[in-house]
Parts: sequence; structure tokens; C-alpha cells
Amino acid sequence: MLDTHRIAAQAASAPVLLELQGHPPAAAGDVVRLLVMGFTDAERRLLQGSVMLSRRRAPQLELVTEAEAERADVFMVDARDRLASRWAEGRPWLADRPVIWVDGREGAAPGHVQMARPVQWPILPMLLFRAMEQHPTVAGKPAPKQASPASAQRVRPAEAGRDVLVVDDSMAVRAYLRSLLEPRGIRVAEADGGEAALAATAAGAVDCVLMDVLMPGIDGFEACRRIKGRGGLVPPVVMLTSKSSPFNLVRGKMAGCDAYLTKPVDPAQLFQVLQAFVRLDLDLTQPAPLPA
Repeated sequence: MLDTHRIAAQAASAPVLLELQGHPPAAAGDVVRLLVMGFTDAERRLLQGSVMLSRRRAPQLELVTEAEAERADVFMVDARDRLASRWAEGRPWLADRPVIWVDGREGAAPGHVQMARPVQWPILPMLLFRAMEQHPTVAGKPAPKQASPASAQRVRPAEAGRDVLVVDDSMAVRAYLRSLLEPRGIRVAEADGGEAALAATAAGAVDCVLMDVLMPGIDGFEACRRIKGRGGLVPPVVMLTSKSSPFNLVRGKMAGCDAYLTKPVDPAQLFQVLQAFVRLDLDLTQPAPLPA
């Protein structure tokens, strides 16, 4: 059972907790998609108030519809509502996703969280974060590696290939990454969004994917999750994020990404991460070329 009273007390004594360990408000990529099933009209109004409040701090909450259910990061289901419970029972894939059952549910899947009414709507972002953090796909799983120049390793796998897919909706970013990679002997393919990345990884051999987080349509986390969900031999995915917040780390774990880099991408950190997945030419200590 999620201890909402303890979390509420923590939030009251330290308001910055809602911005997660002091991270600054409202980064564009700090968005948590929530699907809510059931609840009374009064509870829905309180929910809408929490969503509006979240626009001024990180993470921002985005409500998704039933038609967009598979895009949701986390779910809240009113166990008292028969239609809501029946909806959840008809979607067995929810067993692998973070779900908060309000007022409990017998036989809930392992990792699902149970919460008693009244829901502490003012601290909803923290409740969602705890539910995501405690899910088996995240709990006990190491965080995606973040590049650190001090911990660089000179490892070049003998069997690694040279094909890297760069996924970003910005042509300038794709061109910049290409200018760094091609002089190192990397064959670069490009995709301008999540849908194009899914098609490219399904169509041909890709040794590594550099994936932007925030893109129109399917975002980087969802594209990564779908790539990793195919099973068999799938390429490593390195997420490119403008801000390394706790929510992004949790979402990265859930999506199955292998590492992440903060934008703007530092060339030394890029090569440090990639050397674990692809073959790079030239000494990594050499300065990276500037984009033309």
C-alpha cells in the first residue's frame, strides 16, 4: 500500500520535493502521461487542478485518452468503479505497466500499487513517481549509464559494427552528430521521428540508435520501448535528453534504454558511450571535428 500520508508530510515539510530533489521547474521533456479510469466528478475536478498546477513545475502531467492507452506512462484505476475495473481486466498488458489501484483490488499484478481514499491530489506527481519507481521493470534495475569523462574506458568490441541510426526531429542536430561520427568511420543513417526510427530498425541492420527524447508523434521513450519489445537481437539505444531528471531516468529504465547523453551532446562523452556498442576509428583523445 502506498503510504500517501507519509509522502504528503514530506511534501509539506519540503515543497521542492514536488520538483524532485531540487531540479528546476518545467523542463520540456519532464512530462508524465497519465490515464485515469473511473472516479467521481468531484475527484476528476481535483485531478484537473493537479494537472493545471503541474504546468508550472516539473514534471508536467498530461492526461491521455483510452484510445491512447498504450502511450501512458502510468495508470490510475478506481477499483470501486465496475466499468473501470472491467476495462483494466480486458487489457492483460497492464500487468507489465505501473498501475495505481485506488481502494485496492484483490489479485492485483505484482508491482501494482494500492492506495486508499482520499487521494492526495496536490502531491499527485510524487505519487505517480513512486508507483513508477516501485514497478518491477524499474526497481532493482540499474539506471541507464550517463557519460562521465572521468570514467571513460577505451573498449572497442572486436565484433561491433559501424552502423548508427541518429533519430532527431532537428535537421541541425542530425547534421552535427553526423559530422562527429563519420570521421570516426561510422556509417550514419537518419530518422526524423519515432515512427521513422521504428521502420529503420525493422528494415535493416543497426548497431546503435541515438534517440532524441522529445519529438512529435511517438516520443523517444515510446520508440525505444517498442524497439526493445520486439525481442531477439535489438540494437542498444542511447537517449538524448535536454535534462537528466529523476523522471527521465525512471522512464528510461522502463523503456529499456542502455545509456543517455545530455544535450547539447559533448563529443568526448558521445565517443565514450558509443565505444561500448560500435567500432570507432582514430584515438578518442583526438579533438572532434567541428561541424562544417
